[in-house]
Amino acid sequence: MARITNHEGFELPKVDTMAEIGKTGDTSGAYEAGSVIGGYLEEFGINLDFAPDADVLTNPDNTVVLDRSFGSDPVLVTQMVKAYMTGLEEHHVYGTPKHFPGHGATEGDSHKGFACTYKTWEELEQAELVPFAALIEDNTPFIMAGHISLPRITGDDTPSSLSPQVLTGYLRETMGYKGIIITDALNMGAIQDNYPPDTAAVMALKAGADLLLMPADFKEAYAGVLDAVKTGELTEERIDQSLARILRVKLTLP
Repeated sequence: MARITNHEGFELPKVDTMAEIGKTGDTSGAYEAGSVIGGYLEEFGINLDFAPDADVLTNPDNTVVLDRSFGSDPVLVTQMVKAYMTGLEEHHVYGTPKHFPGHGATEGDSHKGFACTYKTWEELEQAELVPFAALIEDNTPFIMAGHISLPRITGDDTPSSLSPQVLTGYLRETMGYKGIIITDALNMGAIQDNYPPDTAAVMALKAGADLLLMPADFKEAYAGVLDAVKTGELTEERIDQSLARILRVKLTLP
């Protein structure tokens, strides 16, 4: 959506930032934004929007999602995200709540390098994970995993998007999510500066991701996945699990 609206070749209606909408406390503004964006995406034949931000802005020094977050109240953020997605869905466009497990608590910018939060799961469950839990209850078909490091949980700087402990252990097994996990863009600094494209692609799939967004080098990433299947590092069964999730959503398209 942002790639289109910010491109000089398109003259499209603008909507307020999510932060501005959140400040009103009125979910109708979020619904209207989703409807406007969904309207022109449908016109262009696009059925998936990598939005909205389901991030709860709990770190006052966070600038990464400052304008994209609906705010610091997890209940309000949840209501706003659901309203925005309703607006999209009326135009047959899926939303992709992001950035699991929550970019609003982080220090650093994952576009440029590692972004981390030192919170535990128990602490994240108090705010950052509230919108995601509610969306999972609603069977949201997509969730985007952020490149957020959780050193107090994983013990290292591995981004959540590449972590089996985060994606499979927590998002799938603890939270019960059965939908599609898509990574944030794999050409962002947190990934590209630390992992070769083939390594990042294989790690993301092994972690539990189903779709890999924007590898730094698509051909290298693709070859890496093929090689990993040939050597047994990745099983066909694991690939088939993702394929089944993707096909389930494709079969429900209007």
